[in-house]
Amino acid sequence: MSRGNTKDIRRQRAKNNAKKQQIIPTWALLVTPVMFIFMGYASEHYRKSRGLDPLLRRPMFRIAARLASRSKRSHEHMRRSLLTAQEDDELETYDGKTLHLIFSTDCSPYQHWQSYLVYYTAMKVKQPGHVTRIVSGCEDEEAGHMKTWFDDNISHMSKRFHLHFTPHFSQVVDEAGKIVGDYKFFNKPFGLRHWLQNFELLGFNNGKFSNQDDIVILTDPDMALTRPITGDFSDMEETVIGKSRQGDKMLGTEVTPGIPFAQTYGLGVQWQKFDLDKIAGPDSPAKEVSKADGNLYYPVGPPYLGTLGDMYKIANKWSEFVPRVHAQYPHLLAEMYAYCIAAAHLKLPHQLIDSLMISNPGNGGEGWPLVDIIPPSETCSFAQGPDHTKYSLPSVIHLCQRYSIGEEWFFGKRKIPTDIYECETPLFEEPPGNVATLYDFKKPPNAKARTQLTPKVANQQAFMVCFLTSLLNEAATFYKKSACSVESVNFQRSRTVADLFKT
Repeated sequence: MSRGNTKDIRRQRAKNNAKKQQIIPTWALLVTPVMFIFMGYASEHYRKSRGLDPLLRRPMFRIAARLASRSKRSHEHMRRSLLTAQEDDELETYDGKTLHLIFSTDCSPYQHWQSYLVYYTAMKVKQPGHVTRIVSGCEDEEAGHMKTWFDDNISHMSKRFHLHFTPHFSQVVDEAGKIVGDYKFFNKPFGLRHWLQNFELLGFNNGKFSNQDDIVILTDPDMALTRPITGDFSDMEETVIGKSRQGDKMLGTEVTPGIPFAQTYGLGVQWQKFDLDKIAGPDSPAKEVSKADGNLYYPVGPPYLGTLGDMYKIANKWSEFVPRVHAQYPHLLAEMYAYCIAAAHLKLPHQLIDSLMISNPGNGGEGWPLVDIIPPSETCSFAQGPDHTKYSLPSVIHLCQRYSIGEEWFFGKRKIPTDIYECETPLFEEPPGNVATLYDFKKPPNAKARTQLTPKVANQQAFMVCFLTSLLNEAATFYKKSACSVESVNFQRSRTVADLFKT
């Protein structure tokens, strides 16, 4: 065979082999990258919605590896608290009673960093009694990971801090029993009832508790404590009560059986417009409440305070009524209106307190008169390091609004990243101590124009921005000192909350 023929044969064999090797069709080559992109998107969506360790932004199944590496650190480095062992023991009871501060969450990452803030502020202000996060709807693996994280990062704050898991309660079911939606605020009444019936420290048996007069304080996960809540509101220098509820209209100054307390909310008597026959029954005492009394004693919201006996009665009726209220009013405030109806049905008028909370600058019915006393030149510096011997503050800061002073200084909880406590994550820049005197307007991120502020509202906005930014830095610093190695920790204050809108 000639050398030329050999080359021709080799060329032909190469062509044949190339045809044989092209076993993947052209359309598959085009579709495959698209599939990988979609799978990456789906994986990221799943990771964010279900499988994320909220504080570390890592899949939760990797927590074990992180914990193993951390176990090499010294016991003293990990187990930090602002309380001494003696202080922790002394806070077990208050005035002969056990207090239970509880807050309800689902199992999502969004409420995880806020929950850490509740525990941290409870430790910082030396809240008496027990503090429990009621977590609803976790899958078994998620609950295990959360328990591990709690044991590693919360339990050392106080032996009085707890987790309580409940089933998933947020499904909306129609009359035929078909699931037609999801309303996450069902978790609050049903989670409360589950905790009352199953939390071992309460001694629940046949509808009674080992101490019926112990006090329950029900807050929200986005409420940071500024001072202890005890159920005693007899000190009028630090308690604000609306004028219409004073004098002979006042029910009392302490939580006792038959006299629950709560924060004033602007709910009015909207609940009286619902079909109460279908919600509470045609003979319900709620139907007999006058408009005047409805406005005086029932437009309530968290923090709620009551004895165990009263709160159990409320929890039962609240859980019974809330699906019916939601059926008539499928909106955000359905569970709050259901609470109002339950209290009225049980003939449990509440003593309303304005100063349990501040939330929305410029709003009446909140504890702003206490903040308004602070001179604007001191507002921010005081908010960054409160001293209750100088100025009293409301019991909790409800960080549910957007707060802004000037153009640069802003705080909004929905923009706070879930990795805020991670070792490598920087802290936030804090406003200057006199920021309340520098601006008479606000222009939050993405706002088209400035909004002019009165001096009073500017002072209130400045207080919220300064307090919340400083508190988040403080809590993150505490977490990092407990959880991070010296080599990896980042304490730099290198960004503002407003900067998060630029990325």
